[in-house]
Amino acid sequence: MSALMNSGFSQVEDGSNALREWTLYLTRTADKAQKNMDKPLRILIRDALLRLCQDPERLGERLSQPLTSVFSHHITYKGKEFRIAYQLSPETESVVILLIGPHENFYRKLKNLLYAS
Repeated sequence: MSALMNSGFSQVEDGSNALREWTLYLTRTADKAQKNMDKPLRILIRDALLRLCQDPERLGERLSQPLTSVFSHHITYKGKEFRIAYQLSPETESVVILLIGPHENFYRKLKNLLYAS
């Protein structure tokens, strides 16, 4: 995995004014997928990833069984729905982007990616 950015901040929920920093990582699969997309779509994805760095727990929705450890963020480009699937690691304060792609068959691909042996 490659570190994409280390500049996002998120408010800690303990009531203090301290900021928690999130580091964003892209898996090879996610990196290859976004490189094959149109440039305006890549810019939209980059902006979405920057926003995810700021507050990944609130911007995405937790998926249901069997993908409960994964969050999904939705974006729209030219009338098509795209998804960004990611996992959080609060201990290391990192966001791992697992897959980026169009909504069609996205969750099937995600399950295959996570549970392939």
